[in-house]
Amino acid sequence: MLDQLFFHRIQHLERFCTNKSLKELTLSETLNIPTSKELSAYHKGQLSLFPKESGNTFLKWTRDKVSFVELFVTIYESKAILGKNDQPVSKKDFLEVLMWFFNIRISQWSRLLNAAMDRKIKRESPYLQELSHLYNEMVNRRI
Repeated sequence: MLDQLFFHRIQHLERFCTNKSLKELTLSETLNIPTSKELSAYHKGQLSLFPKESGNTFLKWTRDKVSFVELFVTIYESKAILGKNDQPVSKKDFLEVLMWFFNIRISQWSRLLNAAMDRKIKRESPYLQELSHLYNEMVNRRI
């Protein structure tokens, strides 16, 4: 999975960062004109997930790091995520992709998770409890 991301980034760099002569550039590359789809999304108030000429997303994790790790390790442990061809993905690769996707850096996520699980007073995850509560409220509003 990380290999695919790496090759995607390489293709992105080759497309936008190579030294092309002006003659090799097409008119749309020279002027960087937005496509009709991009304009339509802009008028609807939607943002592109990736800003032009950037390897990062517009998304940002706003909760604390331990909540991030608890949530996505729980999703990983539920075995709901598989890689291409139904192959398992390593927990490290899974979290690396999500850290990149949400623009958050956690150097030692396993240590952070162990500290969270060793809580003395409240062993439950406050963030996962909050999500469960929000889901139950959402279901109750629909009934």
